[in-house]
Amino acid sequence: MLGIVLALLSALTLGFSQILVRKNLDKSNFVYISLTVTIMGNIILWPLTIYFTDLSTIKPESLLLFVLAGLFAPGIARLFYFKGMKTAGVSANSSIFATHPLFTSIIAILFLGEILSDENWIGIIFIVAGAIFIARNINNSSTQAKYTSKTGFIVPVFGSLALASSQIVRKEGLNIFNQPLLGATIGYSTSLIVYLIVIAFSKDSRTRNYSRKDIQMFWKPGIGIATGWLLSFLALSQEKVSIVVPILQIELLFIILFAFIFLRKLENFSVKLIASALLIIAGVILLSIS
Repeated sequence: MLGIVLALLSALTLGFSQILVRKNLDKSNFVYISLTVTIMGNIILWPLTIYFTDLSTIKPESLLLFVLAGLFAPGIARLFYFKGMKTAGVSANSSIFATHPLFTSIIAILFLGEILSDENWIGIIFIVAGAIFIARNINNSSTQAKYTSKTGFIVPVFGSLALASSQIVRKEGLNIFNQPLLGATIGYSTSLIVYLIVIAFSKDSRTRNYSRKDIQMFWKPGIGIATGWLLSFLALSQEKVSIVVPILQIELLFIILFAFIFLRKLENFSVKLIASALLIIAGVILLSIS
């Protein structure tokens, strides 16, 4: 029961954090947002990792895998997530990102030899159908979010693929050295390096410098996202993965709920969008059934 409560709190925290990001999204750019969120995560995660992890037992091969996983996510995936908020809108972006179990399953079948049940295959169909409906919806001029372009959904799709790849690599690292807190922290540190490199070569950094204002706007969601990240790991330590993972996907429902309450002027909603989001969530749940 404790694991279920922790998973729900994680989904709630992550969902609300995305809304906090969206409220100030137009005042910054996705690189600086990602940088601020990642800085806050490093500040929170490293002290906990040093305190709770026996660093003398670290295996080098697992570290390399954690670094690679961190490059994919939060690294690339987070950049694409916040960029997708502008190109697709927060609700559509989050819905498409919810399809990452589809990519994870395909990669796992090809490289890890995993087998899916009938329920899993039905879940995949649901997820693909939901993603198609959302793609059509955000390309409909009458229901577009303010910043949606006709190719805007491509950004979250590639971000979802990066997230799926990260999970496969992270799983291999945990098989070697089962320290999820360390893996999450190394991922955050790798992402920080990625964002600093991106900023160094970004056109935005030449026209607008990273400032205290960025930190003031996004430090709160940064703490929220890191907290949600930790809560998800704690939930996994208390409950079965097949129960925790579907519950974590309820984050999408919280995002839609909070977006409807707080962002009515920033997002355009439709019955098709909400129905597609629910279809994806149903698919994720079926996909998680072992």
